[in-house]
Amino acid sequence: MALPKTLAASLLTLSALLTQPAQAEVLDRIVAVVNDGVVLQSELDTAMESTKSQIKSRGVQLPPDDVLRPQVLERVIVTRLQTQRATQAGIRIDDRELNDILNNIARQNNMTLAQLAESVKADGIDFLTLREQVREEVLVARLRQREVDGRVVVTDQDVDLYLANQGANTNTEYHLGHILVSIPDGASSDERDKRRAKANDLLKKLRAGDDFAQLAISSSDGQQALQGGDLDWRKAADLPSLFATAAARLKEGEVSDVIETGTGFHLIKLLGTRGGEERLTTVETHSQHILLMTNALRTEDQARVQIQELSDRIKKGEDFAKLAKQFSDDPGSKNSGGDLDWQPPGVFAPDFQKALDALQPGEVSAPFHTQFGWHIAKVLDRRTRDTTEEAKRAKVRQAISQRKASEEYETWVRRLRDEAYIDYRLAGTGGADKS
Repeated sequence: MALPKTLAASLLTLSALLTQPAQAEVLDRIVAVVNDGVVLQSELDTAMESTKSQIKSRGVQLPPDDVLRPQVLERVIVTRLQTQRATQAGIRIDDRELNDILNNIARQNNMTLAQLAESVKADGIDFLTLREQVREEVLVARLRQREVDGRVVVTDQDVDLYLANQGANTNTEYHLGHILVSIPDGASSDERDKRRAKANDLLKKLRAGDDFAQLAISSSDGQQALQGGDLDWRKAADLPSLFATAAARLKEGEVSDVIETGTGFHLIKLLGTRGGEERLTTVETHSQHILLMTNALRTEDQARVQIQELSDRIKKGEDFAKLAKQFSDDPGSKNSGGDLDWQPPGVFAPDFQKALDALQPGEVSAPFHTQFGWHIAKVLDRRTRDTTEEAKRAKVRQAISQRKASEEYETWVRRLRDEAYIDYRLAGTGGADKS
């Protein structure tokens, strides 16, 4: 049976409409493939806005988007590589732990979690996005602790060598700006020459008056590039020795010559100095004690009665050390007559320290109770000791550890980056290059 002409025409029109390609609305797109994951345009846009806000807060002029975007994308890619590695290593931050972390952040800012959420919302920040950013930061920090920081070793020889070579005041702090032109692993001599030439070109621009922070944002490969290369205040011992030596020779506002290390070519600018030599002292106490603990054979009441009896015997002139050897339950001091040797404040439990602090040399306390049991304490003497050198060595050891960890982290991140598969899908950020 033939169809009516009007119906046939309608069906033909409908068929034509159905077969025409629809104009699809692009909701998001991939800007980079990172191993088996992707970076979306929306993620890059969020990172761009966050970075711009940080740069503005530092009072630095924003570079053009086509200069800033590749730097921001690289930072997102490096973070993604680390979170992928953390997942492979079995590191997880579940929602309960994340909430605890966010609650701590809120408390530090004198807020509740709900108030923190409202505050960031008022600043135009999506709270769910902030949650995931915090999750990523904690993942990266824990990965770094496992893969890098936990493997750093500082020896006494490291400390001795630093003090011998620096000879500088370890309390002096430098505020530095930093630009890094990195050298890829396995780079050829031609590639090294190109990177060195780039560093020298940046140095010429800086000495011609270009803004250091803007050049760092647009050209540095360093971890602080998007912060204008700002390394903040660091003690000399916190810095690589080449940086510390160069900083000590600079006047405020000056830029160093190009510094070459295994990681690349560096430029540093001295933004300020502060601090100076200071002597440190501590008051140490030499004391004895007798401890009676409760156990299966001695109740709390029995311990209290017995410690009072021992206190009465000491008051009548019996030797403290002999009684400690006979009755004390402290295995660490019992055989030496309860002698605790010279100790600085903070070594003992707070209640015990408080009891010691109330005594004069030669004075014996009344019985008192701590979490360990019942005590009688005697202060034999006090002295003030200069701890400057000990404190200096401790600070240098900590600073060397932090410096080594930072250097190892830079190398580790670069290796992670070099071994990754990365496919750029955004024009102006590497095209279709794959690495």
